[in-house]
Amino acid sequence: FAARELLDRLATDPGVVAVMKERELVVGTLGEMDPIDDRIMQKKQQQAQGSCLLGYNTNGGTRIDIKLRTDDLQGFRPYPELVATLLHELSHNWVGGHNLLFWTNYAQMRAEYLYTHARLRSTMNLVKKNTTAELAGLDKAKLENVFDFIMHELVREMAQHGLHPNMIAESIRQRIQELEASYSSGQRLGGGGGGNSS
Repeated sequence: FAARELLDRLATDPGVVAVMKERELVVGTLGEMDPIDDRIMQKKQQQAQGSCLLGYNTNGGTRIDIKLRTDDLQGFRPYPELVATLLHELSHNWVGGHNLLFWTNYAQMRAEYLYTHARLRSTMNLVKKNTTAELAGLDKAKLENVFDFIMHELVREMAQHGLHPNMIAESIRQRIQELEASYSSGQRLGGGGGGNSS
């Protein structure tokens, strides 16, 4: 039951929902990668030495599977890692390969996710006595330094594909500026305004 609850939490995470609405993304089924008998995962890991397959997207979002459990099967991966994996797989709805377009799209989705939680954090909406940012495992420092946080994340991930985030830094900065402008004007990501509309 814990895996099902984790998948439900991912599917209803306000940041994930906002990204999906903003980009009009649809996922047919969100599931757990088989933690024991996953031949696809083993094959892909052999092809890309040093990489670790944490999810896969089938047919542009018809089904997304996430590796929820730790390698020793003794627990679950940290929630922020699962969200990053889900956003990575959602980015494959738009771009199949791990090229610069893919990484730009993914990084912008990460920014959208973080800004959604920053906005919700500032409203102090509580769920089980926590802000949604706290439930998502996001501390104040990550939400106040979105660009640096994303760039730091991307260094390792993009290096596996022979790329560096400096190649897409300007696109990330531009999306963050757009998000900051809409955040300060009270607009919501994914539709619906927070301020007055005339």
